Amino acid sequence: MSQTHVYVGCASAGTVDVFAFDPQAGTFTPAAPSAEVDAVRSLAADAERGLLYAGSSGTPPRLTALRFDRASGALSEAGAVELADSTAYISLDADAAAIRSASYHQDVINSVALDADGLPVDPAVRAPSPGAKAHSVRSSPDGRFVYATSLGSDRIVWYSVAEDDRAGSLALAGSVDAAAGSGPRHLIFNADGSLLYVIHEMSGEVAVYRRDGATGALEELQRIDSVPASLGLKPGFARSSGGPVPGPDAIWCADIRLGAQGRYLFTTERSTSTVSTFAVDPDTGLLTFLRTAATEHQPRGAAVDATGSHLLVCGEKSGHISAYRIDPTDGSLGITDRAATGAGPLWIEVVAHE
Repeated sequence: MSQTHVYVGCASAGTVDVFAFDPQAGTFTPAAPSAEVDAVRSLAADAERGLLYAGSSGTPPRLTALRFDRASGALSEAGAVELADSTAYISLDADAAAIRSASYHQDVINSVALDADGLPVDPAVRAPSPGAKAHSVRSSPDGRFVYATSLGSDRIVWYSVAEDDRAGSLALAGSVDAAAGSGPRHLIFNADGSLLYVIHEMSGEVAVYRRDGATGALEELQRIDSVPASLGLKPGFARSSGGPVPGPDAIWCADIRLGAQGRYLFTTERSTSTVSTFAVDPDTGLLTFLRTAATEHQPRGAAVDATGSHLLVCGEKSGHISAYRIDPTDGSLGITDRAATGAGPLWIEVVAHE
């Protein structure tokens, strides 16, 4: 029988919470005790190996592999390595040979090799810096390139992955500049990897890039606002360690996700606690802004369930996660359930398996 579990990384609580999710009803059920992971920031899953990876910025920073029980969703630690740099974001490579980590405060990208069982292997290998305040890193679906954002330098870079060292070092292959002060933050590929979508934290724009599969190069096709003028926000600013947050009147975008088999794109904005919806042109991949709706307080993380029919959003300040059914005809969101989480939920990872 098919099972869907939702894992929520709660930084303030130092836990990964476990829910069963019913994609038909759109409802959560607490499924297993929370796993303790100090200062967890981000999660990545390997459903085939039955592993959930947690990147944390405790002292010291760590990458932890958690094995999940396929029936109950329960987590148990399977292995861990220390990281030299704090981590804001982790992702699993397309071939599941490495975890990539972005360090916002140390301005670097790290690679952690995985052994045949999917467990992390010392030491982490640093890549050339993408620029200041690295915020996200993802492998292209074909596994040939790794892309990273530099929020502080307004830049997106790509690295080539050596065929004979896919889990090891990355070579800087190219970059594109974003608008000054825009702050490229999170990125996501379409299904075949031909397009890359990037949310900009401080300007609220979404950029659409065409990706050259042979060279990795990016060509900007579109730049569109996700924050309508009616919200009354001004451009935001890059946070520093221990510094102030942008405040209630500044743009402070966070996450970006594709749903409904790539027909709709969603972004979150934290100052106004809203989620914006775009229609995705099926032929060109270009975006049309549809609407903005209220969601959880300070929506730091979002995800789409395995069926593509529900958007999940967690509120860093609300301590809750909500599920919204995505209307297939117009992309509108209808809430189906809400559940309490540990304090400071930042990341949602959905795992579906038989």
